[in-house]
Amino acid sequence: MAGQEAESRELLRLMVGPWLAEAVVTAVRTGVVDRLGDGPCGADELAAALDLRPEPLVRLLRLLAALGLVEERGGRFSLTSMGELLHSDHPSSMRDLALLYNSDFFLRAWRGLPEAVRTGEQAFQSVHGTDVYSYLAAHHDDAALFDAGMSVGSGFAAGLPAAFDFARVGRVADIGGGDGTRLSALLSEHPHLHGTLQERPQALESARERLAPFIEEGRCDLVGADFRERVVPGADVYLLCRVLHNWDDSTSGRLLANCAAVMGPRSRLLIVERIMPDGRHPWLSRAFDLHMMVMTAGRERTVGEYEALLRPAGLRTLEVRDLAVEMRVLVAGPA
Repeated sequence: MAGQEAESRELLRLMVGPWLAEAVVTAVRTGVVDRLGDGPCGADELAAALDLRPEPLVRLLRLLAALGLVEERGGRFSLTSMGELLHSDHPSSMRDLALLYNSDFFLRAWRGLPEAVRTGEQAFQSVHGTDVYSYLAAHHDDAALFDAGMSVGSGFAAGLPAAFDFARVGRVADIGGGDGTRLSALLSEHPHLHGTLQERPQALESARERLAPFIEEGRCDLVGADFRERVVPGADVYLLCRVLHNWDDSTSGRLLANCAAVMGPRSRLLIVERIMPDGRHPWLSRAFDLHMMVMTAGRERTVGEYEALLRPAGLRTLEVRDLAVEMRVLVAGPA
């Protein structure tokens, strides 16, 4: 009976997961997290400051305490170190990622999962009537939320300089580099580097603002081009960070071939993804694999599956190194 009770409890924890996520995001949206970031606060004081009702607020705070985001001492509440990660001003804030994962356009897409499993149709397309990139192009508020969340989700990239030696590299090209967050971090860490960010022309505006200091120094340039058609030449290192998992094998193979076509014999390609060990199924990576099935035509892949994509493009795996939160760097070079 004890084993069955533990299993029932664990199953309940999984089933109430959406409730817990809603509680967390409510604390963010109502300003509770940011106000508690200023210091411990009683429920009445907090409610008055945020125009909330004290009794429901206490019930929310006590659930957050049970989840390890808040602690209560003497009737006053404060953020734990984990709760501080949701504060707007935290240097590694995950606030925007929480808002993105709880957004209506994400959650509605996930409601299409049963039909996707039955039919093989892409859930996002079935629910929203278009692919995710066309949807974002037409819904600017959701696109801003998406870009902010993706920027937060790049926090693991802080480990890139430790995973790959950029000291002997002159030029790095971030292909599909989003708003320039990763490239900005690399250029700040390595003053000798020159960076190129390649993105769709309509996605370059936020990157232009973020990378402005490096552009003014002559250390960075922006290229508006579809990487499915071509990749900028002349880099020592090409970075594909959370790009390939958005695409099916055919498109991913074409992108890799485009990279191989402009790489020199000593050039390196860094594929940064949740690259799963063959024969193992880490739960976070598998959750994101299902998320990619819901949102795109892509997938998370194993080392062997990436190697099968690299070989036809004339590339080979040189090494694989670990980053945070099940992310890994696959270093590839010409075969």
